[in-house]
Amino acid sequence: MEQLSDADILREVVNTVGKKGFLGSHIRCVVSVSMLTEGWDANTVTHIMGLRAFNSQLLCEQVAGRALRRQKYDLGKDGRFPPEYAQIIGVPFKLFKGGTPPPPEKTEHTHIFAMPERLKKHEITFPNLTGYRVEPVEGAITADFSTVADFEFDGSIFPTRTTLASAFSADENELTVESVKEKRNQEIVYFITKEMLRRHYSDEESNPQFQKFARIKVIVEFWYDNKVKLLNITDPEYRKLLIFVDAGSICQHIMRGIRKQGAATDRVLPIFNYYNRFGSSKHVNGTTARPKEQLFATGKSHVNYVVGDTETWEQKAAKSLEDLKHVTTYVKNSFLGFTIPYVGDGKDRDYFPDFIARCRTKSGAMINLIVEIIGMKRDKEIKKDYVLNRWLPAVNGVREQYGYDEWRFVEIEGDIRDIKNELLAVIERA
Repeated sequence: MEQLSDADILREVVNTVGKKGFLGSHIRCVVSVSMLTEGWDANTVTHIMGLRAFNSQLLCEQVAGRALRRQKYDLGKDGRFPPEYAQIIGVPFKLFKGGTPPPPEKTEHTHIFAMPERLKKHEITFPNLTGYRVEPVEGAITADFSTVADFEFDGSIFPTRTTLASAFSADENELTVESVKEKRNQEIVYFITKEMLRRHYSDEESNPQFQKFARIKVIVEFWYDNKVKLLNITDPEYRKLLIFVDAGSICQHIMRGIRKQGAATDRVLPIFNYYNRFGSSKHVNGTTARPKEQLFATGKSHVNYVVGDTETWEQKAAKSLEDLKHVTTYVKNSFLGFTIPYVGDGKDRDYFPDFIARCRTKSGAMINLIVEIIGMKRDKEIKKDYVLNRWLPAVNGVREQYGYDEWRFVEIEGDIRDIKNELLAVIERA
């Protein structure tokens, strides 16, 4: 017995996992090293045992990292995330510095959940979209940029020399500022038009609809001449440096003008989540470490509390929704999973509105009202554009097919203290 090493004991523990009367009887789960090297992203791993040496220190560190996924994101009293620790023991981890972790900081948590007794009267369901499909009316493609902000271009943040290479050949091409300025404007317009076809005017098999090239090129030319604003640059030739800008963000900006003009004729269809077409307030379940002062106990909501992201705004909004007789029920978008997909900076993103309220109009009809309280801190114009010209037309266009009420949107842009009057004005106009 005296000759047994720590490694021998660990091996015996692993060999007897779950067997009563043996060393491994108290172990519930063992994950092999091969599973911990890649593709493992569970944040509940608290212990790692090394039973044999690794061939490289890097692999050892990689395995240790699998136990370092943060479990909680509640801020401490100092406004920072408190440290979390893992128990890492065994043969390959002897190089790590050991220690005794301090006791974790105690935080009070409040359970946020959908109350079963309120299900029948206060449940709110919502379409769960992943995107949109636009069916344009055949004919002229036009754009209206009158209310679309200029595309701002700051040439000072771009490199003066770039090397372009291909994954399919060893050829490399060097582009400099001067060489780009030597390009003709039509080359830049052609490049942007080609990207527009590829990204927004392709069929279901990703084949560009070249028959629309000429019509789109006219729009791109107008945009290039009138909607590109050069910051701290006086030479208009520097517009050609747009070739360095992400093509997705350029196409997205141009599409805002096209969507505005075609909003009255184009048909926008929703792309539902394949596995979960509709979300529901009945699935709300989570915990929060927010102080009691930032929680509002509800009476007309399916969920027990409104969780405030600020000290007073959401609470005032919830109080107003409780008081308004036109509002039959509402829910805060916390643990709800209600998102509106949009494209920002050429990337797919999700916008999380603050509230959904079910309201009765003067005519007696019911509407679903999306309420934004805090304000859209990022991509405000783009988010609003997608809400008004994509999400609302998409979900309202198929509401009879799926049997739900009309959806509306309101952003409280004025004084939060006057929220009742702003909400009432929107409901009465519906």
